[in-house]
Amino acid sequence: MGGLAVLFFVALYLVVAFKVIGKFKASRYKWPIVALIVLIPSGDAVVGRLYLKHLCAEEGGLKVYRVVEHVQGFMDDGSHSDYWIKEHDYQFSEDRLTNGMTTRYSKKNGQIVQENSVVPQSLYRVSSKHIGNTKNIYLRSQFVVDTPQGEVLATDTQIAFNGGWAERFLAQFSDAGGGTVAWCNNTELDPVIRHRRMVSSVLKH
Repeated sequence: MGGLAVLFFVALYLVVAFKVIGKFKASRYKWPIVALIVLIPSGDAVVGRLYLKHLCAEEGGLKVYRVVEHVQGFMDDGSHSDYWIKEHDYQFSEDRLTNGMTTRYSKKNGQIVQENSVVPQSLYRVSSKHIGNTKNIYLRSQFVVDTPQGEVLATDTQIAFNGGWAERFLAQFSDAGGGTVAWCNNTELDPVIRHRRMVSSVLKH
């Protein structure tokens, strides 16, 4: 049903457009009118994609401000597992805080031990956040490495464009719903790869 609504509005616009052009067929304003009809649904979409390229160049991708050496472990709100101990040989990893406590995975005598509801000991933490919502024209998905004191060591930002007004309007009637139409091409799309690349680049064990 959503697809039929999209086709209906596209067809309606084309019918109105051809009628308007027909009225100016013999006028010297014919070609400016044609250009205007083309630009009304697409102009901000083109400008928006150009501005996305600017944002990606300025803000997108991995930005490392300080590399830390000899890191034994860290808090990671995206792993919730012993991945960093098994695959990257850190001594411990901690989950996100819950009521001021955390779950810690550590390596002891060659074995991985899980401790629940313990006081965190991490000097560094990795978190993720989404900036904006589907009603925003530009969305940002960001991973951050920082300290409990608030010093930011690195960020990895992906920026997406929700499209021009016509794209956003038609997306409301799509069976798939609204969504982004363009992303930074200088940034890794897979959030897992971005997350792990940033950690490995900043927190050296």
